[in-house]
Amino acid sequence: MPSGASDNIPRVLCNDIRADYNLWLEGTPLAARTRSNYRRWVDELVEDLAAADELAAFVSHAGERERRALLTDWRRRLVDRGLAPATINLALAAGTSLLDSRALKPAELRQLEKTIDALASPRDRAILEVLLRTGLRIGELAALDRGDVQITQRTGQLVVRHGKGDHYRVVPLSRSARQALNAWLLKRAEHRHAPPDIASAGPLWLSRTGARLSVRSLNATVAGVMASAGIAETAHGLRHTLATRLVREHGRDIVLVADLLGHRDIKTTARYARSTREDQRAAVEGADAA
Repeated sequence: MPSGASDNIPRVLCNDIRADYNLWLEGTPLAARTRSNYRRWVDELVEDLAAADELAAFVSHAGERERRALLTDWRRRLVDRGLAPATINLALAAGTSLLDSRALKPAELRQLEKTIDALASPRDRAILEVLLRTGLRIGELAALDRGDVQITQRTGQLVVRHGKGDHYRVVPLSRSARQALNAWLLKRAEHRHAPPDIASAGPLWLSRTGARLSVRSLNATVAGVMASAGIAETAHGLRHTLATRLVREHGRDIVLVADLLGHRDIKTTARYARSTREDQRAAVEGADAA
């Protein structure tokens, strides 16, 4: 790499993040003044994270817990500056909106689905399908055991025994997720390092040595597939994508989506219900035609 090229990487990443965020922000129903304030605070957050060499982790390789931790650290720095509570809340709302803007665009989602379908590994294909169709957190995915997968001919579900806050929930499986999991379970049963009770017990996701796949390994697998699809996103982006599609594209009840994703606070889910300018135009046109 030419001298100084690595120094340009954070700047390129900053510019890309800003461009994507501004495009997303212009599609929200927020007032012009609010959008301006959000843009200013997100610019500051991006610069702050880049200066601390934390920007890549915030938008690419960290899980939700790490991202929220970085926001908490930023809040402390804002408090130390003596800013008013209302100003700090506005800054945090802007920072949170940067996370919300990370859902995949329709074209990206289609490309990712094609890439997943072409994967040679049944395990990796199942990992991506489950994340994309259930919205599980990466830690929840890693903790799954064989007994947590319950599939019949026409239905299926995953039992999340230790979700965020150690909360238990049951997540239904779509047809594509069931098919991908069934293919992996058949392959898993033939694992050369499998224990005798592999058909009914043990970790769901096995490494080559028969050990449970770690969160780090799962993140690396997801990042690799996303990169193959030409998408700079992570497992958490898939969770955002599912939530956005369920609430906004398919009109699902917010409480239902909150239960599905394991949100303890309905406000966390409600942010996905924000309409875009295209939604508003379609609604006005529809009312005019009625």
